[in-house]
Amino acid sequence: MIGIKTFTSPSFLSFFFLPSLLSCLPRFFSSSSPHLHFPILYSQIILTKMTVEYTPVSAIPKIVANMKKAFLTHRTQSLEFRKEQLRALLRAVTENEDAMVEAIRADLNRQKDNEVPTIKGAIQGFINNLEDLTKQTNVAGFHEKDECSIRLSPLGTVLVIGAWNFPMMLNIEPIAGAIAAGNNVVLKPSEVSAHSAHLLTQMIEKYMDPQVVQVVNGAVEETSALLKERFDHIFYTGGTEVGRIVMIAAAKNLTPVTLELGGKCPVIVTEHTDIIKAAQAIAGVKTVNCGQVCLTVDYVLCPKHLRESLIQGCIATWKHLFTEDSATCAHYPKIINARQHARLEKLLATVKEQNTVVFGGRSDASKRYIEPTIVTGVTLKDEIMQDEIFGPILPIVDCDNLQDAIDIINEREHPLALYVFSDDKAEVEKVIRETRSGGVTVNQLVTHFYNHNLPFGGVGNSGIGQYHGKFSIDTFSHKRAIMIRSQAHL
Repeated sequence: MIGIKTFTSPSFLSFFFLPSLLSCLPRFFSSSSPHLHFPILYSQIILTKMTVEYTPVSAIPKIVANMKKAFLTHRTQSLEFRKEQLRALLRAVTENEDAMVEAIRADLNRQKDNEVPTIKGAIQGFINNLEDLTKQTNVAGFHEKDECSIRLSPLGTVLVIGAWNFPMMLNIEPIAGAIAAGNNVVLKPSEVSAHSAHLLTQMIEKYMDPQVVQVVNGAVEETSALLKERFDHIFYTGGTEVGRIVMIAAAKNLTPVTLELGGKCPVIVTEHTDIIKAAQAIAGVKTVNCGQVCLTVDYVLCPKHLRESLIQGCIATWKHLFTEDSATCAHYPKIINARQHARLEKLLATVKEQNTVVFGGRSDASKRYIEPTIVTGVTLKDEIMQDEIFGPILPIVDCDNLQDAIDIINEREHPLALYVFSDDKAEVEKVIRETRSGGVTVNQLVTHFYNHNLPFGGVGNSGIGQYHGKFSIDTFSHKRAIMIRSQAHL
């Protein structure tokens, strides 16, 4: 296993939160943290367009055919060639960091954070450790002279379908993993984050070998055309419903898939925790990207007598982050588009009928604004508990018994992440042992995602497969059994 320093990315707090949060959450931050300093890098590409030129559907079969032909030249078998391409990708990111930050801001109003440094760390990790990550494993044979090994062979031409909520990281990191494993890639970025998709296209075209990475832009029609083609692996990040469509399309060609999906990620708060620390973390993460994060807190299971302290801690954190009125706060994130905003407004209307809004509840379609909102009086049958919220609305479910919390989680689809706030080791172990989820983080939120020594992925409805670090190499490789016997022993 690679040493932890190699693939450990910035903490989720320094990644997510604005500098003003440092004074709000002093217990969680150190002013000396190296992850909180951002060098100014001047972009080599100027972001000018606000729309993306779609790839002609008629051109897609030829693009894919050319990439499959290029793979058969075997250039990507060379580790040095892979490193060259990874260095080119790293150079593209480093030289365009400011433009990437601006594209993200234009799409989501998310301010400068550690999305780009996280990408750079992941690529550098592959470069630094490629030999170790890809080396073959020698095993015993039937005879002493047998040469038996397990070799990691590239799969071939990979389709990466990216997501819009972290439009740089969730496109570039899978590309880096696929290249490190020796594949070439067709990238389909999300058209929803148009500024980011346009910039990514420019970067790939300028910096990358066209036989290693090609970009196809478009929406449903173009994606459907891609899925008709036969790839050697499909890597999709997004919602569960589209994940099913991708899997059905892949099944026609028996193409393996990695599905990075989502779900309703719960937080269990027990009596054995600092409720203020828990509230600060929950409130901070819930408003990152305006709640448009697959790993964000979807709902909280909390003892009734701690509910009010949790609520007040969340409200205080939001007011510090976004002033008394988040609607007038220039750096409060926005919902990605009108369609998603309308979905959340409809949910808010239902919540106001079924539940109690104790804080927030406002919206403004013209600004794609949804106020941070806390909802109580929630039952498991209510509308807000049926699907992933993907917005800044936080339901709190009264749950006085740890076993009841575990039962609630187990009655639902397996979440991408499960969070526990407790200093009682027996409680924590019980939750881990008796539940299933893609990952678990205790007394923090989301942090497991940024440690690339850990696999990231879902289970069941929240996803199939894993990536990050060594796990990306495994995902984009075939473990090939090799046995060589000398003819002298026949």
